[in-house]
Amino acid sequence: MQLIWVSGPAAKVVTWSITTRTVLTAMAVVAAFLVLLGSVFNLIGLRVAVEYVPELAHRMGGVTSHSEQQKIEADYRGKLDELNRQLSRVDDRLTQLEQLKNQALGRLGLEKLLAFSSSVQGSSVWGRGGPLNLLPRWRSNDSSLTTQIDQSLQRAQRYDEAMLDMQNRWQKDLGRIDLLPILLPIAGDFVVTSGYGFRVDPMTRLLSIHEGTDFVAPVGTPVLSTAPGVVRQTGYSAAYGNTVDIQHAEGFVTRYAHLHAIHVQVGQVIAPHQPLGTLGNTGRSTGPHLHYEVIFNGRAMHPVKALAAWSRA
Repeated sequence: MQLIWVSGPAAKVVTWSITTRTVLTAMAVVAAFLVLLGSVFNLIGLRVAVEYVPELAHRMGGVTSHSEQQKIEADYRGKLDELNRQLSRVDDRLTQLEQLKNQALGRLGLEKLLAFSSSVQGSSVWGRGGPLNLLPRWRSNDSSLTTQIDQSLQRAQRYDEAMLDMQNRWQKDLGRIDLLPILLPIAGDFVVTSGYGFRVDPMTRLLSIHEGTDFVAPVGTPVLSTAPGVVRQTGYSAAYGNTVDIQHAEGFVTRYAHLHAIHVQVGQVIAPHQPLGTLGNTGRSTGPHLHYEVIFNGRAMHPVKALAAWSRA
């Protein structure tokens, strides 16, 4: 096919021959131009989307801009810093609880102080056992990292609040423990010859129940109050000899018997480890010693078991 173009006063004639090759070449040029133009528009649009509409960029190809990446990292760093602060507080709570526990155990060490059995002999490797009760662990799951961090923060916050509540309760109980008979009733060196429970009576040689603990020491050794309280009774009886009874808080009464001398009066307010009298050999006794009793809610009990009963009450 030919195109003839005639123009001008000189009637100049221009002829174009349109062949199949020419048509294909033109179509190729146009297609290349359109592809190039589309690529330019796509690149410009993608850059605009990344900067100004990051959600659209995510949907298009999961790409993020540098500024958005910095924002995400800053958010993660902030949450991880908060998690570290929470875990640090939890660690501090655990340390404080351990200190409170050690204080409580130190004050409730009567069982060791009043025990008179010999120490265990044998291998230096002590046997240990018991059921397996594992603590719950923070397990990972299929949720996103942000969700897992948020869940960890919530757990750490709950643990911190629970331990703070426990610490407050322990601190309160520790203050109550100071009011209970947890101290030793005698100053200086002593030997425990009879504990609470069944024994052969030293005089009749018959099986009997001993309702206190016998501390042997020289006559005149100071006898001390094991807790703050008020003198409820003093005097002499055939069984106990010279005796002092002290009323304490929480339903506790302590009794100090076979005294050589009494240094307090009924109704007198007593401080912890205040001298009540001196050790002697009065009443039904085979030799100088202090008979010490702990009475809880009207019943004579082993000192440690009395404290255990109090803790359950």
